Amino acid sequence: MCDGEFRPVPWNLRDVAIAAAVFAPVGVGGSLGLGFVLVRLGLVEDRTLAIVLGSVALPAALIAAAWVFGLLRHGASASHLGFRSASAVDMSWMPALALATGLTTTGLYALLVNALGIDILAPEQNLEELAAIDGLARAPVFAIVGVLAPFAEEVFFRGFLLAALIPAVGRLRGAVVGSAIFSAAHLNVGTLFPIFVMGMLLSWLYLRTGSIWPPFAAHAAQNLLALTVLELPFDAPAFLSV
Repeated sequence: MCDGEFRPVPWNLRDVAIAAAVFAPVGVGGSLGLGFVLVRLGLVEDRTLAIVLGSVALPAALIAAAWVFGLLRHGASASHLGFRSASAVDMSWMPALALATGLTTTGLYALLVNALGIDILAPEQNLEELAAIDGLARAPVFAIVGVLAPFAEEVFFRGFLLAALIPAVGRLRGAVVGSAIFSAAHLNVGTLFPIFVMGMLLSWLYLRTGSIWPPFAAHAAQNLLALTVLELPFDAPAFLSV
């Protein structure tokens, strides 16, 4: 990985492990529970929309985990999680390059697994149900899936986890291990490799700039692109929906 402006953080892998053990069940359980309550009380009729709205608990838990076990526990500042300004260059061509590289790699991977007939490894996330949500209900979908989720994942996986891995195993191995965990956390066999590659690219952005904003920009752009593809009146390549 390139030498960048990343600086050491006061927390370690033990803090990350405890934070994950405490907040992951809260986030998953909270998402399921909130979605159920929204439907049960008749506040939201569409089941898919209720699931999306309920899912805000998971990114909230990821942010809380990093904040409590990273910043509050060690008296650190938000800048330790990567909340630092980034230059116009860092926010423009670098995220664009990472996104283009990730999409190209995913496209080539999709062609390969399809040519080999390995359907289980096809990089699809079955987002068709989201496409059925229309009208003003699309706004919270784009806000949660396209903005909040990538923001929370960058805070936790890059700002919190990756930062704790580097002192233990170094930058390159830290990026590899962190990206592997990031990929596995999505619980989708078909996207394990594409998300791992994207995780490496996001790690590069974070380590190169020392800021959470460039990887967030690339990550959010990818998610928003996937949602936008669902709105198209024709079938787009499946890998664009990853």
